[in-house]
Amino acid sequence: MNLQDVCAHIEQDLENLFEELRSGISQREDSRAFGAMIEKRITENWTKICKENSYEPMDIPGRRSIFDFAFKLEDKIMGIDVKTKDLDSQKYSDGGICAVGNLFKFLANDKGEFLIAEFGHNKSSSSKDARDIEYIRVAPFTVLPVQSYRIENLGTGQIRLNYTLNQIWEEIEWKRSTTQFFDYFSDLAIKHYQRVSRDAESRIRSIEKFREGGYQHFKFSK
Repeated sequence: MNLQDVCAHIEQDLENLFEELRSGISQREDSRAFGAMIEKRITENWTKICKENSYEPMDIPGRRSIFDFAFKLEDKIMGIDVKTKDLDSQKYSDGGICAVGNLFKFLANDKGEFLIAEFGHNKSSSSKDARDIEYIRVAPFTVLPVQSYRIENLGTGQIRLNYTLNQIWEEIEWKRSTTQFFDYFSDLAIKHYQRVSRDAESRIRSIEKFREGGYQHFKFSK
C-alpha cells in the first residue's frame, strides 16, 4: 500500500465533490455550521467515493470514534478525521485531534491508518455572508513533521496540531513507518504526563495549604 497515493486519490475525490461549491459554499459565517455542512456532503457521497476507488466503505462511526469516515483497504482500516480550518488569523482554532490513548489503541490494537482531511476556508471574496474553500489536503497523521505535534490537558492528554497541513505540506515524511512515529510520539506523551503529574502534585499542595489556613486565601503554587 502506498499511503501517499491513497491520500492523493482521496484528496482528488474531495476536490471533485466540492468543486461546484468551492466559492460561496455557505450562507453562514459560523465555522461549526460550515464544518457540519462539509461532513454532511461527504456522508451523502461516501459510498460512491469508496466504490469508485475499489475501497470497502465502512459504516459512519459514532461520536466516540477518533475518525469521521472509514474504509478498508487490503484488510486495513483507514480512518479519516475531517478538519475544517478557519484561516482567519483573528479567530481561534485549537487544532484538536483526539486523546493520546485512543490514538494509540487505533494505530496499535486495530492496526489502523489515521488520515487527516483538512479543509481550509475563509470569508468569501464575493459575498460577506459566505465562505470559500481555499484548499483541501489529506495526509496520514503519523507522517507529519514532529514539530507540528503537541499534547495538552491534564486528564486525557489531548493531541493538537501546531500548524495547518497546508503550512507543513512540504515537510511531510511520507516514508516514515508507524514504529518510527511511535518512537517519537511515545516520548512526547511520556514527557507530557510527567509534566502534568508534577503540576497536579503542586496543585494538591496548594489546596491542602488553603484548607489548613482556614480557607482565607488561595492561589496555585508554581
